[in-house]
Amino acid sequence: MYHQGRGLLLNALLVSMFCAVAAPPASAEPMTGAQLTAQIIGKDLVTRRKGMTVHLRYDSDGTVAVKTPLFEASGHWILSGDSLCMTLAEGPRREETCHVFEDIGGGAYRNSEGQILRQR
Repeated sequence: MYHQGRGLLLNALLVSMFCAVAAPPASAEPMTGAQLTAQIIGKDLVTRRKGMTVHLRYDSDGTVAVKTPLFEASGHWILSGDSLCMTLAEGPRREETCHVFEDIGGGAYRNSEGQILRQR
């Protein structure tokens, strides 16, 4: 009985150690336009959407490039307050889309759709 209880305690401890992950801040603040410019513009970003890896780059000249296994698209972006807005000339999302971003640490950002973008 003693060994069985000790084994259960050890298993519970191991499970809690391996399952513990750092949670994002409970109330992360949206990034400012200045933070977006410093941390996202000019960086190669990667995300997953509908099971595909998506490569994104917002260049400092106001252009944006998107590459997926199915298509490549380009367009332009602007800052509207603390939102990053892009309009693509090709692809499935040609209308303007605007997002606010949160810095979740480690070169990763969450947009207002819940997508996680990571610096490559």
